[in-house]
Amino acid sequence: MRNRVLLFIALIIAALQAQAAVITASVEQVDFGPVEIGYPVSMQFTVTGSDLTGDIDLTLDGRHTYFYQVTPAVITPEAAATGATVTVKCLPVSAYIWPVDLVLSSPGAQDVTVGLTANPFYPAELLINNQRLEFTASVGQIVGHWGTIRFADAEIPTDPNQPVVRNHGGPTLDAIGPNAGDVYSLVIDGADSNHFTARIAKSSAITNICTVAINYAPRAIGSHDATLTVYCKNAGVPTVTIKLHGEAQSVLGDLSGDGLLDITDVVSMIGLLQLGEPMHDLSDINSDGVFNISDVTITINKLLGN
Repeated sequence: MRNRVLLFIALIIAALQAQAAVITASVEQVDFGPVEIGYPVSMQFTVTGSDLTGDIDLTLDGRHTYFYQVTPAVITPEAAATGATVTVKCLPVSAYIWPVDLVLSSPGAQDVTVGLTANPFYPAELLINNQRLEFTASVGQIVGHWGTIRFADAEIPTDPNQPVVRNHGGPTLDAIGPNAGDVYSLVIDGADSNHFTARIAKSSAITNICTVAINYAPRAIGSHDATLTVYCKNAGVPTVTIKLHGEAQSVLGDLSGDGLLDITDVVSMIGLLQLGEPMHDLSDINSDGVFNISDVTITINKLLGN
């Protein structure tokens, strides 16, 4: 009987010791908030543990776990005793994301769950293949447009009876690599291509997305057309074509309306300043929204070839 009592007490002590293991996270949720699609962001929190008898395993549970990477994957009892830093990286590869749970578990300890959430978004207008962009500017003026291009993984079949293959898995990030500098390129073609410029302002290394800045800087009065082709070598459909159309009906600074910028226009600008007349649409030479002596100075320098 005495031995049974001692065994029972030993089992109670062992159970109490097992229950003493505790995992603590410094946050209950990691909310990344608005994140730009294609560009990873990271957040950190601290995990501590006491009386642990084994490692803490960090696992992701949810529908879209590929949106996140967690390091480290394992925390030792020694590291947990002094507080271990956990880094969560959000990989916003699309606009469609569901909440994910990060589960912290260790033998004998109650699991701790940290919720992971994010709100991916496109920061600029989405440009689609064969879209037409319209620009209006005066000669000597520059107007711009920013747009995001999302390259498709496969062509949409023209035959309605042909099935569309949809990939519900996440991207193979290592295959894309960290440097997207040589993945994207662009070119402007057409008889009026010299009236337009474009550059890749930002490009993603985790999904086939880039942001393009397009400028219209007409060199002569008239209508101007060109074609912008943007290329992504990792995409299933590697090219997106944007049609560019610009209209220039005046010359910046040409207050006389004769199609020329000359000393007559400088005199007219000075006259407007002296009379305190409202700003003429063509008199804001530096496009800062204010008409003052700086615009007159810039015009004179243009006439002098400076």
